[in-house]
Amino acid sequence: MIVQTLSGTVEGDDLNGVYVYRGIPYAAPPVGNRRFKPPASPLAWTGVRPCKQFGSIAPQQHQPNGNVPGLAQSEDCLNLNVWTTGVSEKLKPVMVYIHGGGFVSGNGAECDGFRYAAEYGIVYVSINYRLGALGFLYLGDLLGNGYETSGNHGMLDIAAALRWVRLNIAAFGGDPSRVTVIGNSAGAKCTATLYVMEAAQGLFHRAIAQSGATQSIRDGQTANVTTLRLLEELGLPQAQAFQLLELPAERIIEAQSAIGSDTSRSLHMFGPVADGHVIPLDPLASLAGNAGLPPLLIGTNEDEAAIFIHNDPALQSPAFGTLERLFGENAAVVWNAYACYEQSMASGEAWNKALTEHLYTIGAMQFAEAVASSGTPVWMYRLQGGGSLGAIHGYEGSLISAAFNRNVMSAEGPSHEDPYSVAAESYALARAMREAWVAFVHSGDPNIRALPAWPVYGSGHATMVLDQNCCVREDLPIPAGIGVPHQVWRMA
Repeated sequence: MIVQTLSGTVEGDDLNGVYVYRGIPYAAPPVGNRRFKPPASPLAWTGVRPCKQFGSIAPQQHQPNGNVPGLAQSEDCLNLNVWTTGVSEKLKPVMVYIHGGGFVSGNGAECDGFRYAAEYGIVYVSINYRLGALGFLYLGDLLGNGYETSGNHGMLDIAAALRWVRLNIAAFGGDPSRVTVIGNSAGAKCTATLYVMEAAQGLFHRAIAQSGATQSIRDGQTANVTTLRLLEELGLPQAQAFQLLELPAERIIEAQSAIGSDTSRSLHMFGPVADGHVIPLDPLASLAGNAGLPPLLIGTNEDEAAIFIHNDPALQSPAFGTLERLFGENAAVVWNAYACYEQSMASGEAWNKALTEHLYTIGAMQFAEAVASSGTPVWMYRLQGGGSLGAIHGYEGSLISAAFNRNVMSAEGPSHEDPYSVAAESYALARAMREAWVAFVHSGDPNIRALPAWPVYGSGHATMVLDQNCCVREDLPIPAGIGVPHQVWRMA
């Protein structure tokens, strides 16, 4: 199927009735004098552009081990992919996937939209955006005019992709007035950050944030610390910061990888910046009284931190220094929470609980409350059903994928070699989650017959507990340190 976009004509692949368009440019290449600049409108082309191969992904340290290995890396990475069953009499809801990866890795090819298009009548879009220093390095203090927004260009890329969707998706059969943004981990943090960006207003109408909210937004001072560390690694004095405009991208990525070589540091090395231009200085406060915010489906997993502890020796022994790298000036609050939990449970369990709550749970609750206070419907979930390490970070993605493909599940139970494997007895939960998510994309409400009635998250903090036997609870324990100001992350 050949489609006419505002920039030119594209041709994709026909995969048994699902048309796939890969690598469509949604903005001009951010190369040369466009490095560290906001995204510009896509360049037009003549003739029919073949879009049958995934486009280049953002420069990053490791080639992803996803379902499409070996993708080329390039600064010219602002492209997206579309899955659709084509144009019909009635426009279809649109689902825009923002990949995770800690703001330093990942790509839009890692999630396949074929089944969403074929089975649920959704036009599925996945995007690439600038990562790491090339997308989130704050240069306003060093380079001045023209670079005040450089710490948020990855976010402005996402807004540009959503603008492309609004202008072009009807030609693919999608409804530009029913766009749902979805992300996991850093993708969820990007999704939540869109709520506080004036540049994103009106570009999406629903959002699903899986294990992430606005807690990775940092203030300008903290963002500047990362910039100075990168300059030091590159051997550049502050007066020579302009050389960043001409250095090979590979050298910049090598330097950022060197200063973020352990989990506890890299988790907070890059992220959106409260610069007062793209993102308000007090992001959550900016939502107050903001009527008309998009409905939100948000949640976290019971054992988010267990996978980080399992994979990183630096996290396996409780230490205050680790918390300083993870939480900056809030480290003492997290250490006190750990000490409190250790009085009633084993040290390892207390450490996992304290890290999980302060990395994910508290941020999700604060964001949900801020959105709900504006009168917007919010649905909160807590995933408790998990694998061999519990409901770890990213496990909801395994469940939803398992609902599409029974073959990925083990009939003998979760594999202890793979903490993301899904047991056969979890298939009903996986299917219910998939159906609830799809219902939300279609209607803006996740209520389905397979789950108990799911009330909105209001003063009662009603939360859908997703497990073998799902239930709604309003009495989930409030995390210790819920008052910690995570909405802007600050260096100690």
